[in-house]
Amino acid sequence: MDRYNEIALWHDDSQSAVVIFPLFTATAYADGGFYDYFGGKCDGCTTTTIKVPEFRYTSSGNAVQAFDLLGYDIINDATLDQNPDILKRYDKVIMLHNEYVTRTMFDAITNHPNVIYLYPNALYAEIEVDYIDETITLVRGHNYPESRIINGFDWEFDNTHPFEYDRECADMQMYQIKNGWMTNCYPENVFLKSSHAMALLKAIKDR
Repeated sequence: MDRYNEIALWHDDSQSAVVIFPLFTATAYADGGFYDYFGGKCDGCTTTTIKVPEFRYTSSGNAVQAFDLLGYDIINDATLDQNPDILKRYDKVIMLHNEYVTRTMFDAITNHPNVIYLYPNALYAEIEVDYIDETITLVRGHNYPESRIINGFDWEFDNTHPFEYDRECADMQMYQIKNGWMTNCYPENVFLKSSHAMALLKAIKDR
């Protein structure tokens, strides 16, 4: 808490920022989700019920807790999908491991002028959401429905390979793309190392 209190002292309130919690990705990785389908455990798991979110490695749990402690606004995928104009209220959008998103989300995010794609593998596969049945369905991407389909949106800035698999972040950097910044490693464990976390959070603040 001493570290976070120190960070809070230089947190720039003049620039509004929002963090997008990856609810849909958390659902995809949960039991009965897409990864049971990918693993051959369930033929029908390309449609799965939206789960109560858990703070796990695959859903950027450490990052979410850090941003919450610092007082950032946090919304989830469903909120953004149902109200994409909400991003217009913010100067900065911070994406986490938002791997599975709708077309509406993809368009809103890629049209915002200042997005920090904090985790590689964001905007990787397209889904549809049924808010009556509370389900998500995999539409395209992650080698589905054909093995040749990698990124479901054919997004030119997809940085999944090889950066998603660097989890040490020994040489972590941010590099600029058309509408913001990307990292060259998967930083979930960085938030467990106080000095590294402070450097990362300051870099986010300065963007």
